[in-house]
Amino acid sequence: MALTTNPIMGIEWINLHSLITWSYNSNMLSSVIESLNNNQNKQQVLVKNDVFYVDLRTSESALIRKSQLEESPIVSIKISNLRQYMVILFKEHPFEIWDLKSFSLIKKISRKSPIITILEWCPHDFNKKLDLKTNAESSDVAKAQSSDNEKHENQSKIDQKENLVCIDDSGLMYSFCVESNYIKNGSIVLPEDGELMNVTSIDLKNDFIVFGDSDGNLSRWNFIIRNLRTVSNQRGSEIKKIKFAPGKDNMLLLVQYTDTIQIYHMNNLDLFSEFRLKVKILDSNWCSSDRLFIQFGDFSVKVYDVNFNVNFDYGQLMAPNLFNLNQKETNLFKLKTLVFDRLYQNKLNDLSQEFNSSELIKILSERFKNSSHNLIDQFAYTSAIINMNGFETKFWTQVCYLTDDNKDSNERKFRKTLGYSSFVIDSSEFISKEIEMLNLYREKIENQQLNSLLRDFILANQLDSAFNLLMDSDPINENYTNNLIKACLMASVKNSDENSNAKTSIKLVATNLIANGMIYDGVELLCLIGLVFDACRYLQDNNEWEKAAWLARMRLSEIEQQEILKRWSEYLISNTINRKELAIFLLLSCKAYWKVLEILTDTNYIQLTFLFFLCQI
Repeated sequence: MALTTNPIMGIEWINLHSLITWSYNSNMLSSVIESLNNNQNKQQVLVKNDVFYVDLRTSESALIRKSQLEESPIVSIKISNLRQYMVILFKEHPFEIWDLKSFSLIKKISRKSPIITILEWCPHDFNKKLDLKTNAESSDVAKAQSSDNEKHENQSKIDQKENLVCIDDSGLMYSFCVESNYIKNGSIVLPEDGELMNVTSIDLKNDFIVFGDSDGNLSRWNFIIRNLRTVSNQRGSEIKKIKFAPGKDNMLLLVQYTDTIQIYHMNNLDLFSEFRLKVKILDSNWCSSDRLFIQFGDFSVKVYDVNFNVNFDYGQLMAPNLFNLNQKETNLFKLKTLVFDRLYQNKLNDLSQEFNSSELIKILSERFKNSSHNLIDQFAYTSAIINMNGFETKFWTQVCYLTDDNKDSNERKFRKTLGYSSFVIDSSEFISKEIEMLNLYREKIENQQLNSLLRDFILANQLDSAFNLLMDSDPINENYTNNLIKACLMASVKNSDENSNAKTSIKLVATNLIANGMIYDGVELLCLIGLVFDACRYLQDNNEWEKAAWLARMRLSEIEQQEILKRWSEYLISNTINRKELAIFLLLSCKAYWKVLEILTDTNYIQLTFLFFLCQI
C-alpha cells in the first residue's frame, strides 16, 4: 500500500483494523532526524506534514491532515484510550486536538502557549479521579463555565469525557479535559517547580503519575496526597519508555533503557526484576498482565515472563537466523540485492564471500538443487524468506501463479490461496467457486438477506436458482407480490427471442432506473437481456467497482474482462484514490506487464521493477 513518497515517521493504532500514520517531506530529512534526536538543537527545522488514516480491511486510505505551509515536524500522535480523540505533538509548535470520529480539528493550541514535550491520555478510571481533584481545586472556575457545559449537555451523553496530562519544555505539568468539541483549559497540577526537568516518558494508573527522565531517575507522584518520590538505579542512563502492566490492580511497571529492562512494583517503588544484555533494545511492551515482549537490535522479538525467563522466540518462528547478528547493522537492501544478483547469474555459492549468511545459502541451495525451478520461482521463494515487505512477497507469489502452466500442481493451488485478490485466478475457477458459495448461502439465508442473494443469482445468470428462490418467498413477506411478478418477468425473458421488442423496452426501463438512483434494479434487468458489459460500465460509473469486476469475471469474455479491470486499475492509480498496489495485481491478471512495470517505477519499487524486467515476461 503506497500512501506517500515521503518516509513514514510513525504509526498509531486506532483499533484492530485501522491506524493513523504520519510523514513529512524528505528534502531535509537528515536535519529533521538530527533535530528530533537532539533536544539541545536550537535550529528550527520546518517541513510539510501529512497525516493519513488507513483501513487495513479494505486497503483504503485518506489524507486527513495536509500541511499547506511549512511547519515544525510532528513528533508523535497520541490516540485517546476510548478512541474518541487524538493529539498531534510537534517539535516546536503547540499541539492540536482532533476528533477521531469525523477527523476534524477540535482545537489548535495558541502559539503563545508553551511547547509540550511529553503527553499521555489518562486511563478511564483515572479520568474520574482527576475530575474530582480538579473540581475540588477550581470550583469557582466550574461555576463560571456552567453555562458552557449546558450547551454541550446533550452531546456529552454520547461522547465521554477524557483527560490528558502533559509536560512543557520548562518542566510544568498540565491537565486538559476534552468532551465533544469542548476543551477545558489546562490547569497546573505540578508537584513542585523544577522537579520534572528532562522528562522523557510518562504513564498513569490509580493514584500515581510516573515519570522517567534522561538522567535515569524514576519518579512517582501521588496526585491525591501530593507526594513525590524518586529512585535512580541506572543513574546517567536515559529512560526510553515506561509502561504499566494491564490489569486494574496490577502495579508492575516496565522501564526500558538502551540495553536494560527493569520491572518495578509501584506501590512501594521496589525493583521487582532486571534484565541486562549487550544487544540494543529497540522497543518493549506488555503482552498480558505477566508477559512482556522485547524487540532487539538484531531483528529478533522475544516474549518473557516478569522474571525474564524466555517464553517464546518469535525470531525463530518467523524466519531462520539468516543474518550475521553480531554486526552492528545489517543492510537488508544490500542482502537482497546480492542474493537476487547471484540467483540471476546462477552463482549462489559466491554469496558466502560477500556476506556472512551461510544459513541462507544452505536453505536456498537445498531449495533450488532441482533445476526445474525457473528464475521467477527462485525470486518468489527468496523474497518470502528475507523480504520484510509483504507486497513484494505477494507480488512474486501472484506472478508464479499466473506463469505456472501446470494447473494441477500443488504449488499452484497453494499460491492461489495466498493471492492478494480473487480476481486474479482463472475465470473457470472463479465462477465455480462463486456459484458454490451462492448455493451455500442459499441454505442459510435469512429474510433480510434474500434480496442480496437473489441479486447475485440473477447477475451470475443462475436464473433457475433465482426463480426457485422467488417462488419460495413467504406470503407474509411485504415483497411477496413483487417477487412473484419478477419471477414471471424472468421466465418470459428467458423464453423470448434474442431480438424481440420486449428486450428493447426492458433496456429503456433499466437505464431509467439507473438514472434515478436504483442502480441494481437497472443492472439486474440489463443482465437478464444479456447486456452484461453495459451493466458493468454502469456499475463502475456509480463507484461500484468491485461488483463490476465480479460481474465481469462471472459473465464476460476474457477481452471484455480485461477492459473492465483495466478501467478499474486506472481509477485506482489516480491521485485521489492512490491504491496502486491493488491496481498492480489487477493489471497482472490482465497480463499487462509493461503497465505493471510503469506503476512499479512510479511507486519507487525500483529493485522489484528491475527484477521483474529481468524475468523477460
